[in-house]
Amino acid sequence: MSFAGGIVNKIQAAVASRRASPHELPLELGTDDFSRDFPAWHFSMVNDHKRNGVIEKAIAAMNPAGKTVVEIGTGTGLIALLFARYGAARVVSCELNKNLADIAREIIAQTPFHNRIEVIHASSTMAIRRGLLPRSPDIIFTETLDCGVVGEGFFSIARDIEKLAAPHTQIMPMKVRQRAIVIDSSAIADLNRSGVACGFDLQALNRFSTKNYFPIHAELHKHRCLTEAQVVREFTYINCAEAELVPVVTLENGIAHGLLSWFEANFGGAMTTNEPFSGSHWHQAFHPFQNELRVRAGQELDIRIDDGGFASILLS
Repeated sequence: MSFAGGIVNKIQAAVASRRASPHELPLELGTDDFSRDFPAWHFSMVNDHKRNGVIEKAIAAMNPAGKTVVEIGTGTGLIALLFARYGAARVVSCELNKNLADIAREIIAQTPFHNRIEVIHASSTMAIRRGLLPRSPDIIFTETLDCGVVGEGFFSIARDIEKLAAPHTQIMPMKVRQRAIVIDSSAIADLNRSGVACGFDLQALNRFSTKNYFPIHAELHKHRCLTEAQVVREFTYINCAEAELVPVVTLENGIAHGLLSWFEANFGGAMTTNEPFSGSHWHQAFHPFQNELRVRAGQELDIRIDDGGFASILLS
């Protein structure tokens, strides 16, 4: 097989793996001797200057000088470096992906803060089990949030944070608020379902549709908002409240295809969000209803998003 042919095959395999799940899977086609096995959004994340500035502002406001920091999810090492820049005495960061852990170590080694930052290649769960993360740190930081909050293991990480945290430990973010709105959008719903094409019934494919949520940029797809946006969940890493039904009232007639959700992560001194038109590198999340519901203006409904990100809608 020619070199070009091999490249084409790799691209096709990469595309196929992306279509297997709307949540970004490891792939990828690399260059030279490097092959990426972590999601491409790491590039857009580090180039999200608004997000970077918000987090740096929050870290500075926390005044970490002389403190011990645990970070869950190292990425490129940017956050660990920011804590060190603002005076943290020790930063211990764990990263599940080996390539990212190696990249972070390489980047950190080139800075004057290298002797205050330790990067561990392990999940937080495994790092705790091995005794590699300091107990009772002054600060615990994690930004392991996806567009629908829970998809990067929120509740598993929350259990790990509970094991590490002491009463004095400051957790960043201190709260993640999830907002949602009922929308009418066959365009968005069709991103996750099949019907009839060229006269053939393709609905068998729907057995593999995403049932909880998938990432979208809402501004790119025609949709109508059938309700006002409501806070449907407030996540905390310690004593997180359970999901509850939230009452909403429809503003107009339509078909309720699902919930469009976004989050607001409160880091104390500042907040990041992926709300529509925010310019964030994060997408919003679309949570399809198991059964679409035709509604009329002024109708009272209850909506809910559970721990797995599954949405439900009920007539009040």
